[in-house]
Amino acid sequence: MSKTYKAVIAIVIIAAVGYAGWYAYQARRIRAAGILSEKIVHDGDLWTADYTARLAAPEPAVYDALRNIEKSQAPGVNKIKVISQGRNTKTIEMDLTGFGGQPLALQLAFTYDPAAQRISYRTVDNPMLDSRADYQLEADGGTATLITCHATTKMLQSMPVPDSIVKSAIRGIFISQLERLKDTLHISTADQSDRSDEEP
Repeated sequence: MSKTYKAVIAIVIIAAVGYAGWYAYQARRIRAAGILSEKIVHDGDLWTADYTARLAAPEPAVYDALRNIEKSQAPGVNKIKVISQGRNTKTIEMDLTGFGGQPLALQLAFTYDPAAQRISYRTVDNPMLDSRADYQLEADGGTATLITCHATTKMLQSMPVPDSIVKSAIRGIFISQLERLKDTLHISTADQSDRSDEEP
C-alpha cells in the first residue's frame, strides 16, 4: 500500500471521527437546552424554523424573563440596551461579538401579548437578513413551561455557504436563547424527553 493511499485513508478517518464528535456535541447541546422537536427548511432565500422546548420553570417566570431580555446575560453578548419602550412593545440593541471578534450591533423590536402568552420579535434595519419569530408559552403542570417557536429568516444578501452551516446557525440562535433563559431563571437541568423530529 503506497504512502499516499495511507495518508488519504488517515485523513478520511480523522474527518469522520471529527464529524462524529461534532454531531455528538450538537445532539448533547440540543438535549441540554430542552429542545423537544425541531424542523428547519428553506425555500430559496427564506428559511423557516419550528421548535418546541420545555423549561423547568413556571410560565409566568419564563414570560417575564423573555419580556425583560435586557436583564439577561449570554456568552458573546456584551451589552443589551433598550432604545424605546411602550406598554406592549420594546426595541433593544444588542452589542455582540461577531466572527473574528468583530463588534456587531443588532436591533430587535418586540411585541408582547400577555393574555395570549405570546412574544414576537423582528430585526430592525438589518442589511443582511430579515428575521422574525413568535414564541407561544404554555404552562405544563405549574412547574414547567412548553415553548413553541415559529421563526423565519430571509437572507437579504447572497451568502455562499453550505445549507448545513446556515441551518446550524439558525439552530444556534434558538439554543442560545434557551441557554440565556436557563441562566436567567437559574435552571441547571433541562427536560430529558425524547426529541420527535429530525436530529442535527
